[in-house]
Amino acid sequence: MVDLDLAGLRSLDPERRRRAWEELESLASRSPKELEDKRLYIRSLLWHKMQGVREEAWKHLPLYKRLEVDVERAFRANSDRIKLTAWSHYPDVISSGLMTREQVVKMRQHFWRLLRSFYPTVRKKAWALLVSMVRDGIVQEGDKEKVLSYLSHRKVSVRLLAWSKVRELGELGFLTREDVERKEVFLKELTQGESRASARARKLVEVLRL
Repeated sequence: MVDLDLAGLRSLDPERRRRAWEELESLASRSPKELEDKRLYIRSLLWHKMQGVREEAWKHLPLYKRLEVDVERAFRANSDRIKLTAWSHYPDVISSGLMTREQVVKMRQHFWRLLRSFYPTVRKKAWALLVSMVRDGIVQEGDKEKVLSYLSHRKVSVRLLAWSKVRELGELGFLTREDVERKEVFLKELTQGESRASARARKLVEVLRL
């Protein structure tokens, strides 16, 4: 077997990681059976604590398909950051054949927590991703009440993020004007005062013409 730099796959040095992946790709294309005992290690890179390491791994999904490595576990990871990375790549997972669209749809209950994550960056990216998931039919009509519940979420930052996506979700036909109007009191109550949140709420009321 070729002397692979397996440790290089999780190196903090981007150039070393790149070379290690090139070597791995080359061997996988020539003799995938030689990597059978390395599949769990290769899979674990998808939920490595370092974002650069796991993002590099997600770029090589055709290799994961060739080696028949299951990626489902990453979609239900305990870490919000790791889970967000996985969900951000759901179109690639489907197009590579690692999971079917139907399988991804069935996993969507593991996505909801990201919309109210403790981490502001995760929350923001998750709400942007939600729009794509609605567009692609991953989040469906039956999920509407779940999404609407965030418009009255007790955490102001979560509530404002939800309201910031109302227009896009309306344009996709996912939310109706009636859906929004029955929740508008929860946005308008945030407009009082002179905080950054109240200023943002007032802007949203204006944009949404509530």
